[in-house]
Amino acid sequence: MNFLIATDSFKDSLSSLEVGKCVEKGTLRAMPDAQVVISPMADGGEGTIDALLHGGKGQEIEVQVHSPLMEKITTSYVVFSQEDKEFVFIECARSSGLPLVPTELRNPMVTNTYGFGEQIKDAIDKGYRHFILSLGGSATNDGGIGMLQALGWEFFDEKGEHIGAEANPLLQVATFSDRNVLPGVEDCTFIAASDVTNPFYGPNGAAHIFGRQKGASEDEIVVLDSALQRFSALIKENYDVDVQEVAGAGAAGGLGGAIVGPLRGSIRSGVELVMELTGLEDKIKSADVVITGEGSLDNQSMMGKVPFGIAKLARKYGKPVIGIAGRIDTNLEEVNKYLNGVFSIQTQCHTLEEALNPEVTSLQLEVKAQQIANVIVGVQR
Repeated sequence: MNFLIATDSFKDSLSSLEVGKCVEKGTLRAMPDAQVVISPMADGGEGTIDALLHGGKGQEIEVQVHSPLMEKITTSYVVFSQEDKEFVFIECARSSGLPLVPTELRNPMVTNTYGFGEQIKDAIDKGYRHFILSLGGSATNDGGIGMLQALGWEFFDEKGEHIGAEANPLLQVATFSDRNVLPGVEDCTFIAASDVTNPFYGPNGAAHIFGRQKGASEDEIVVLDSALQRFSALIKENYDVDVQEVAGAGAAGGLGGAIVGPLRGSIRSGVELVMELTGLEDKIKSADVVITGEGSLDNQSMMGKVPFGIAKLARKYGKPVIGIAGRIDTNLEEVNKYLNGVFSIQTQCHTLEEALNPEVTSLQLEVKAQQIANVIVGVQR
């Protein structure tokens, strides 16, 4: 029997590749002769580069940039060939991600995406012109202004004074100029890979929906949302693009809006793009059983996350899909429309801290995978 294991990471615990190896181990205990293929997945957020590299997709290039707090860090991006073009794949989480900021310092009022722009600049300087920009897991809510600053856009406050590349420049912006944008930017194509469809601002926008998890207070969320609304008006005035009408413009604290506006890019479903780049459709065709999942299977999972993206593709070929998760908190009636079965890996009571321990997660994944395989063996007999 052929198993395809294509899960997302179990956030704050195990990477998607680590999850896959645990599920493989448990499966083979019950079915030693099974053929298991691990295809790490991601929805465009953190872990996407790992998924590409595991599939033999591209070359990793290191670069030194600034973190969300403007501290020097070393990160990387991937270059690969697709349809006779050289593409650059950059994860915003690797330069502007929440894990790069200590918990006690997380505050989108003082973080920015300048380092993300430095990654793009490095690739442009090396001659690359086609970009896939993965949005997700950011520590920022600067509307992508930090990124634009790194690419040569200049921003000014109400007094006409130049705004530097520190803290959150969005809060001061009154006008901007693109006269000194890096040569080559206009020749580039940009595709943003996103797992959310939130608008740029408003009740469902970047600040109100994601600001709290990045450390903003209720009052600060209101300030950030107003600043995003002002910036969207500037984008519309200068580029004739209403980013508020573009689904996903609010991704990564408004990075999506900066990409579809000033960078003239587009936004695609992150999970669909990753499935395409990793050749997942062919792997599904060859599988008898598909196992997918993520750390928390909840209402957000059904809005473009890995398990449901894979389930929809597997259903196209009549393949049974089993979901596993550390936590299940959603409408199971809706889940059952896509997954043949969904199981929590929790085998005993744990505190959240204990449940996120990688050793505990690994053991529980192995046990649950073995149990699932045991059922399949029993049915076959």
